[in-house]
Amino acid sequence: MKFDITGPPPPWHRFSNRLRPATASPRILILLDRSKTKYQSVIDKIHDINASVSVKFVETDFEFMANVRKAADTILADRDVTTIDALFNNAGVITNDLVRTPDGFESQFAINHLSHFLLTNMLMPRLFTSSCPKIVNISSLGHQHCQPTFQEPHFNNIDPQKYNPTEAYAKSKGAQVLFSVALNRRTNLKLETLMVMTQEIVGRSLEEANETLTKTSEGGCATGLTTPLELDVPNGVFMNDCEVPKDPELVTAWAQDAGKAEVCWRVSEGAVGQSFSFEVGLL
Repeated sequence: MKFDITGPPPPWHRFSNRLRPATASPRILILLDRSKTKYQSVIDKIHDINASVSVKFVETDFEFMANVRKAADTILADRDVTTIDALFNNAGVITNDLVRTPDGFESQFAINHLSHFLLTNMLMPRLFTSSCPKIVNISSLGHQHCQPTFQEPHFNNIDPQKYNPTEAYAKSKGAQVLFSVALNRRTNLKLETLMVMTQEIVGRSLEEANETLTKTSEGGCATGLTTPLELDVPNGVFMNDCEVPKDPELVTAWAQDAGKAEVCWRVSEGAVGQSFSFEVGLL
């Protein structure tokens, strides 16, 4: 098995369930983030758990769409990576002020959604070679607070003094849920298991930026990193606390709307400047 994980947070080495993919004995584990030095302790711990795992680190700055493309191209060009069995879209950010990426996007929308949209679609040829590919999009129950409109992903018309970071975060996570809905509709016959996680923000750096969190880092990541290893999880489910939520209101109705999901897909394609087709002949 081969796993890709974006934005593995620094506290990985403290929590056994964050290292669970290593216990599943993947042949290759690919980590994507900005600094390999910061994650060397993670790599060392993975090897302590399972010395047979080949850990590859692909330097990726999720603020730059060009850098995300470069990371995807690096993985696609790697002769050792002929198949990807699971992709964990885990990278995320929350800001207190309006921050723009070098591409001109509002940073939360770019990092929390657009980067994953682009990376996932570019890696689809390797996912489709797996007998049971899985994509895990880490979202947040915070998506409930504000529905994305997709009218202005660059936030050019937003007064920085009136910028609401909580709403912007919610919109980015809502977009990620809608992306999952649209992706599931497009790949239902080829991508056997698509799981969408809805949970609160996890990771120490995000905790420091937002005092309203309701999960510890260990508890929050348990669903995202455990579920892909369970083969009996239905396709296209929303999960929270390691189970399909019994409360239907945990995932808002608009976040499951096929029409809104298609709008999200089209706007995201326009934002990254590339259209994606999953016709068999193109893969």
